[in-house]
Amino acid sequence: MARTVQRPTVSTLVIQSYRTEVVPVWIETCMQSVCDWAHGAGFSYEFVGDEIFDLLPDDYRRAAAGRFPVLTDLGRLLLIRRALEGRFDRAIWVDADVLVFHADCLSVPGNMGYAFCREIWVQPNGRRSSALKCYRNVHNAFCFFERGNAFLDFYIHACERIVGAAAGQIPNQIVGTKLLTALHNMVGLPLLESVGMFSPLVIRDVAAGSGEAASRLRHETSGPLAAANLCSSLFGRETDGVVLTDTLMVQACCRLLEEGFTP
Repeated sequence: MARTVQRPTVSTLVIQSYRTEVVPVWIETCMQSVCDWAHGAGFSYEFVGDEIFDLLPDDYRRAAAGRFPVLTDLGRLLLIRRALEGRFDRAIWVDADVLVFHADCLSVPGNMGYAFCREIWVQPNGRRSSALKCYRNVHNAFCFFERGNAFLDFYIHACERIVGAAAGQIPNQIVGTKLLTALHNMVGLPLLESVGMFSPLVIRDVAAGSGEAASRLRHETSGPLAAANLCSSLFGRETDGVVLTDTLMVQACCRLLEEGFTP
């Protein structure tokens, strides 16, 4: 009689980080949605506060001083490496401003080794202010690595080299979207299509229930989204004519949790 071979369970850790004081309600909603998804999927969950920055090399911390996205881009990789050097076979990083609104559709393939996510950024067309343009990039707001994957060490090394060599002002996206998009254009990185990136124009439309930017994103998206990054790095200031306020963000979160985002 043939025996059924039980495959070993992959131990997975989901990691998030944010400050622990004066946390906006909508960020709490986002993090709770990720925590609920992780537990529902049978994953472990870890929250890390500002101690994420204690992991950074001193020279990197000095070079990127005040650039929290740049500091966090390396910090997340070091947390992932620590998890994989410990008891976990796979580690998933999720930004604190990622909202999971369709948990049943958010899965992590077991045959990739590592992956980042597709970004479709909707903003005004510079030549025609009334028109919209979509930029296709790669984002790391949701990313994962499995133990033994070679890209993780390369990415850590690249972050340290790029920031160490940078002179003057360092763009917030230098070792995030900019580096990953350039690498993807050359070598083709494995990407998940289910975790999007909402620009301020899209967030405004989502909160309102409809709009041209959201319609454009739906048209450009290949399938239903399970989660999206809500762009906290632009919170509180005007971008493309939109100011991301607490009220707007709460409205967008409520709408997404009720209706999702389907092309």
